[in-house]
Amino acid sequence: MAEERQHQALYRRYRPQTPAEVLGQDHVVRALTGAIRENRLHHAFLFCGPRGTGKTSTARILAKMVNCEQGPTAEPCGVCAQCVAIREGQHLDVVEIDAASHGGVEDARELRERAPTAPAMGREKVYIIDEAQRLSREAFDALLKVFEEPPVGVRFVLATTEPHKMPATIVGRCQRFDFRRLTMETLAAQLQAITTSEGGTITDSAALAIARQAEGSSRDALSLLDQASVMGGETIDDAVIQSLLGAPRGEVQHELADAVAVGDARSTFQIVDRLVQDGQDIRNVTAESLAHFRNLLLVKTAPGQEDLLDIQADGYEQLRVQAEKFTPGEIARIIALLLAAQNDMRWTTSPRLSLELALVRATIPETDPNPAGVVARLERLERLANLDVSSSPGVVPVGDASDAATIAVLAPSELRSSGSPLTDTPPTVSVPETATIEPSLAEGGVARRGDPEERSREAASTAIVAPKATPTVAAEPPAAADEGVQTQVHAADAGSVDMAMLRRGWPSLLEHLQSTRQMILKASLESATVATFDGDMLELAFPPAKTFTVEKVMGKTEELQQALADLFGIRPAITCVVREARDTVETDEPTLLEIVDDEDPPSDEEALRRVKEMFGAPVTAEASEPGD
Repeated sequence: MAEERQHQALYRRYRPQTPAEVLGQDHVVRALTGAIRENRLHHAFLFCGPRGTGKTSTARILAKMVNCEQGPTAEPCGVCAQCVAIREGQHLDVVEIDAASHGGVEDARELRERAPTAPAMGREKVYIIDEAQRLSREAFDALLKVFEEPPVGVRFVLATTEPHKMPATIVGRCQRFDFRRLTMETLAAQLQAITTSEGGTITDSAALAIARQAEGSSRDALSLLDQASVMGGETIDDAVIQSLLGAPRGEVQHELADAVAVGDARSTFQIVDRLVQDGQDIRNVTAESLAHFRNLLLVKTAPGQEDLLDIQADGYEQLRVQAEKFTPGEIARIIALLLAAQNDMRWTTSPRLSLELALVRATIPETDPNPAGVVARLERLERLANLDVSSSPGVVPVGDASDAATIAVLAPSELRSSGSPLTDTPPTVSVPETATIEPSLAEGGVARRGDPEERSREAASTAIVAPKATPTVAAEPPAAADEGVQTQVHAADAGSVDMAMLRRGWPSLLEHLQSTRQMILKASLESATVATFDGDMLELAFPPAKTFTVEKVMGKTEELQQALADLFGIRPAITCVVREARDTVETDEPTLLEIVDDEDPPSDEEALRRVKEMFGAPVTAEASEPGD
């Protein structure tokens, strides 16, 4: 009876066997082969690096170099008895020791006693100690002398993923080589080559998705490829990867960052719930969120430094566009909240709650009980006391900073002001017939609280909207059979379009605008985020200091509506708002920062009275003296 051959995992079958097959570690291979050629090979080596980067495989290749029948040689033949025995793990002089299970002092003493004996099969004895950081202190002490004065014909290779745990006395007696994570391009090319040799096919996007998930580990990438080949058969495409890994990591993180950018706490809860339902580990999700916001911070503060980011080659532009929606202070505050949540997850039994709390504090800053909120409130009062609308002609600010205050932009022809807000004559504003103002806001009231979409709609309703933002009904297309069918398809698709779909499809909209040569509109919409969409009104949120960009978009609403109709089958009214920067944390009930009315700025006495009411403490006479 023929013996059935047991299946061998891909990462074992395609383990590197020669120096040329080692991927991404050219600096290590070049040093070792050069030392062999010049007969200057050291007696002890320390291989450091992340998992799956080829440390143990390189150690075996080194054993082939010194024991090959053609050697010592920098290019072992791989077919002689010595090379075959090393490859099969049957060579008596190449001893692999797992320090995790043989890290005691007795094991170290046994190694020290066996090392001086002569080789049994090959030219030299090679001891490969894997996970060397797991050796006990007594074991390191026992090996210290043999590492310092090794017997002739004995070499040691220590492999570790945590070199900082290695004693300095051992590290100082070894030649250290740091193995690097493999790039996504290198891993993707390896996956393509292996899939082809196995008689299958894999799409470029699927290979990149596996490489991204492997995080630089060749072994992890091949294990995922093994799973994908079982699920997809001979063809591995995006659908197979979606079923295996869930939603692409980059897509989820971009969706989460967009929700944070516009203060949409509801969407953050929905995203976290979807990840939990997909079986994702919340701790890994938090780590990935931290990595994503770190990339945004690097793009924002160090533009053009793509080499600092661990992303695919075509991912930098998407990060740059999203980074424009934040200020550096906002990103730093979000990273601090996620780091605190990650630290809490070490002790809590509910990591999901820690992540959700961090995201709520990121989207709604006033929920963060931080002492910095006192400073934020003082700054808000100072801005209120020194309000100067004339410094931004054509812009009427409304809302509250704690609710990510919005600024509605008027068409220049619709804003006619006389006088100055700092004089006795208040400015007069011509309001179009289509504009509406919330009565409670017009009377100086406090904005109502609610969920982010409700607050965003209230802020939009208080804004003075240009006539171009008036909801319009799309004109009927010319009577033609094919156009009639297309209109029906759009109408059917439009019913399923929601805010999440628009956010996910925003890059496709930008590509469509570029293909139709709407370059100005495309550039203006790169920093926009869909804030709300109710089927009739689409509200776009822009980062602070993007007033001019908003004016450009409002001037091209017809082109934007046409693009939305082409892609999504909708033609909503367009409203644009500008967020106020949220660099500090605010903790108290919201106060209107700026209101659309004819009230003069408060006097110094009124500002001091408001401070007294806010903090519940009397204002001393000394504090009211000029210059204090």
